[in-house]
Amino acid sequence: MQNSPVYNWEIDHGDPHDKNSNIIISVSPFTGLISKWRIILPAGYEGLIDWGIYSKEDQTINEPRGSFETDKITLQDGMEVIIKGGVESVSKSKPARVIVKNPPPSFMGFGFSEDENSPPKNIEGITFDDLPF
Repeated sequence: MQNSPVYNWEIDHGDPHDKNSNIIISVSPFTGLISKWRIILPAGYEGLIDWGIYSKEDQTINEPRGSFETDKITLQDGMEVIIKGGVESVSKSKPARVIVKNPPPSFMGFGFSEDENSPPKNIEGITFDDLPF
């Protein structure tokens, strides 16, 4: 079991005094590249604004090459999720980025797949359950 994080998570919670400000989540590897990456969100969450690969050069989010999206998937524990991602590699300078409305989803996961059409393995996640909204 791995105890240290594999991915670098950067979270901009926006203005804590403005319930309408968006939350920006960027995920990248600490080193190297990750291809066939996947973002996992609760299926019932309706606050997803944008997602893709963030370009620090022109400060835009672009749809990744080999874009991957699923419909609702029911996991073995009964939780329903959606998965989004791409085959274009993410790196420190080109992180995966998700913009969500406030309140954020209860959790978000990130991982990579062994091939273009399989679910992610080695998922790392964060939760937003304890935010004071």
